[in-house]
Parts: sequence; structure tokens; C-alpha cells
Amino acid sequence: MIKKPTIQKVLSEWEFYTLAADACYHREEYKEASRTFCKTVELLEPWLEKESKQLWKIMHLFVISCHNAAHALGKFGRHKEAEYYYSHAHFRLLSLISVQNMPKSLMESTLLELRATFLQLTDYLTGKNKMELAANIKEESLRVVRQNYGDYSGDVFVA
Repeated sequence: MIKKPTIQKVLSEWEFYTLAADACYHREEYKEASRTFCKTVELLEPWLEKESKQLWKIMHLFVISCHNAAHALGKFGRHKEAEYYYSHAHFRLLSLISVQNMPKSLMESTLLELRATFLQLTDYLTGKNKMELAANIKEESLRVVRQNYGDYSGDVFVA
């Protein structure tokens, strides 16, 4: 019988792979660093859909993993993949807001994470001279948040 992993085991594996990828990154082994950071994204993503007292932590670590993967991929010259991971973090959080009836406290934490993903993504896109795409992402993000969070004040996506 195959035993299903627990969240504690997944978080432990995340830490192991993150430290290994970080060591590769600092040795300027960007290919291995990006591959290992991508593995941390794969570890956490299924847990975004599960009910857990640690969902905020999983969300936060998922965003970190995506940004680490994107940054290492950019250093390795894999810019389309880097853009994918920056946008993946952002749009994955938007999809969580759309699907779940989040408690207000979790929604507020998610909005903070969304701000971080938005700033990273738009900074990356403007650096690649994709201003129109960055503006479209902001517009879509505002639409989704307003649709799902009635108390939204509109300042999350201000740079």
C-alpha cells in the first residue's frame, strides 16, 4: 500500500529542494537551480487545492517557489519559461480567489501575495518591454478581485 504524503513531509521536501537549488544558484549553476526550483513548485501546487490549516503558508511558499524558479530560469536565459513562472504564481492565486469562498483573513493574506506576484510579474514584463501585456494583466486582476472580494479598496495593484 502506497502511503500518501503528509503536508509536513511535503514542507520538509520543499525545504530540502529549496536549499539544494539555492546552493546551485550561488555556484552559478543556473540550469540545475532552475530545474530544482521548478520541482518545489510541483511539490506544493497540489496542496493549494486541499483544505488545510496551513493553506496560507503553502500559498506563500508556492509564490516563493515560482519566483525562485523564474529568477533562476531568467539567469539561465530561458526567458519564456521565466515569464511563465512569474505569471503562473499570479494567475494561480487569482484562480484560488475565484474558486473558493475564502475566509476574510485568508483573503487578505492572498491579496498580499497577489500584490507580490503582480509586482514581480509586471516588473519582469516591463523589463522585457511588454507594457501592454502588463496593463492587461492589471486590468484582469482587478476584475477578478473585485468580482470575488466585495470589500476590495483597489490599492493592491498600485506600484
